Amino acid sequence: MTVETAKIWARNGKAHKRIAADRLTLLPPLLGALIRLHHATCHFTILGGKYEVEALQSGKPPIFTAWHFAFPALVYYFRDRNGMLMVSRSRDGEWVARVLTSLGYHSARGSSGKGGGMALRHLIGHMRKGYSAGFIADGSQGPPLVAQEGILVLARHTQSPLVPVSMAATPCWRFRSWDRTLLAKPFSHIVIAFGHPMHVKKDCSHRDLEILRVELETTLNSLTSDAERELLTARAG
Repeated sequence: MTVETAKIWARNGKAHKRIAADRLTLLPPLLGALIRLHHATCHFTILGGKYEVEALQSGKPPIFTAWHFAFPALVYYFRDRNGMLMVSRSRDGEWVARVLTSLGYHSARGSSGKGGGMALRHLIGHMRKGYSAGFIADGSQGPPLVAQEGILVLARHTQSPLVPVSMAATPCWRFRSWDRTLLAKPFSHIVIAFGHPMHVKKDCSHRDLEILRVELETTLNSLTSDAERELLTARAG
């Protein structure tokens, strides 16, 4: 390779980096705006809304938890509340964090595999300021529909109510991702179902945490079924 060729490659490399940086700056807000516009066309039905109100009025900032597949609709529903979500430290996570910023969220960067302890500390610090938190029950990598213990540890430490929430939509797209992400189609009917707030005692043992983990898992699956059943009832009526 000649010196001149090397200079051309270097210039091209810098140009590609600038383009990548521009995309990272410009695209997330555009995607956030698209999420707002897309879901604004949809009709929402809320089941168990009293549980959300109960948690918000409990005197402790609540922790809302859901399956990963429900992420698109729920980040729209909980937008602009200054809530905080745990987001992985991967490159994809950086994109997600920036999109969430445009939707009025804060991000705690970490996952069960990397940076999880620091992310939990950020979540706790944010909640001490009076803001709610969101936590994906089956984590950033799954396995799907299997609740992880981290959310219960956070609820035990903060003594905040843990509110399970799930959803269903019709018509919708289901992606071929590990979590089968659900994205409601424009002008669809979305049902969001809240469950009774769970409380984790400060002295909760590891054995009791496992019992609560299974209970959370069962509740989330039941809420999904409730939301799907509501859609069927609405269509039949």
